[in-house]
Amino acid sequence: MTTIAIAVTDTECLMMSESGITDEAFTTAPPMNKIIRQGEWLIAAAGADRVCDVLQYIVKFPAIPPVLKKKTDDISWYQYVAKRIIPLIRKAAQDELTLDTKDGVAELPDSELILVTHGRAFSISNTLGISRCAPYWAIGSGGTLALGSLSTDYHRGNWKENHDLYLLNAMQTAIRHDSFSHPPIYGYISKSNGKIVEWHSPDPA
Repeated sequence: MTTIAIAVTDTECLMMSESGITDEAFTTAPPMNKIIRQGEWLIAAAGADRVCDVLQYIVKFPAIPPVLKKKTDDISWYQYVAKRIIPLIRKAAQDELTLDTKDGVAELPDSELILVTHGRAFSISNTLGISRCAPYWAIGSGGTLALGSLSTDYHRGNWKENHDLYLLNAMQTAIRHDSFSHPPIYGYISKSNGKIVEWHSPDPA
């Protein structure tokens, strides 16, 4: 059970996750960072634990080609993810026996994924479809709670200046009201130039 959320501006994407791990008996395990760094990528998954492990630890995400880094349109980036990244995910999931087929469509069982690189975020559904997730998005058991909070704060204005505070508020809302989301909160910032820096909460809770 998980809450993972992002906030995107024209210069960066901030990703946060809570750290609660709950087993099938609803026992809470020690906290764990659910955002994995791999090169210039941030990988966060929610859902079946084995599927998440495959997506985060087994799939090897390639370096972004220099020509793509110069592209400013969303379509070029979506095409790259669809042509280059999705096949890698599908193959790894199939090789590790974590890929189902339903009505002729390949599926990651009960799982969803957010990929971030160069300040851009991509939501990957259980059917391996790509969705736009800017200026904000959230997934997992507390995702709808975080989305409601983000939507409310987004319309307050000053998104670029306050997106980090709004995202933190959304994560705290999810932790407060979702039984399966627990502190501490972890986060990373992906800059448009590809640099990734760790985010540190001003609130220890």
